Formats: sequence, C-alpha cells, structure tokens
Amino acid sequence: MARGTRRNLKKQAFWRRRLRAQAGSGLSVRAWCRQHDTRESAFYWWRAQLARRGAEAPPFAPVRVVADTVPEAAGRIEIVLPGDRRVHIIGQVERRMLADVLAVLADGGRVGEAPAC
Repeated sequence: MARGTRRNLKKQAFWRRRLRAQAGSGLSVRAWCRQHDTRESAFYWWRAQLARRGAEAPPFAPVRVVADTVPEAAGRIEIVLPGDRRVHIIGQVERRMLADVLAVLADGGRVGEAPAC
C-alpha cells in the first residue's frame, strides 16, 4: 500500500457505528451532526468511503458443509451465523434473495439501513 493510504480499522469501525446511530435516530443527517458535534462534510465523506470500500471486498464467513444422509433432509440448508443465529432453508430459493437476507443478518439484522461495510 502506498504511503498515507493505510486504513485505520478502528477509525472505520468508529464511523460505521456513527452512521448506524444516525440511521437509527430518525434525525436528518444535519440535525444528527449538530446534536453530536460532527461536521456534516466528514459524515458524508465517511459514508461515501465506507460504501465504496464495502463494494471493493465482499465479506467472507467460514462455512462448514455437512452432508446429511437422512432422506427427509434433502433440499434443506441450515446456515449458522455468528452468535449461533441460524437460517433454515427448505426447497429452492433465489440466490439474490438469499444473499440479501444474509447481508441483513451479517449487519446485525438492521432492516432499512445500508449494510455496514
């Protein structure tokens, strides 16, 4: 990485928390920034940066595939997420729909927000 482009992961995590807090506050960006002594320009800059960075590298999660030989288990999938949260799928499902559901769950289950990157 070129000098000066090293990413500070703590700073990114800090701004992700702030972006989620604003989104869940019900306040406009301007009102939230005033209330939390934050420059609007910094807020918008970080929002754009984190969205761009999220598009650069999709998140990966460890997966364990287990073959079940029980006939009634055919066509079933169980996905175990961190915190022992589970997704059970029976039958066919559209790939995009499953990806959307998993993205929401990976982001802590906050519906209506842009995924955290």
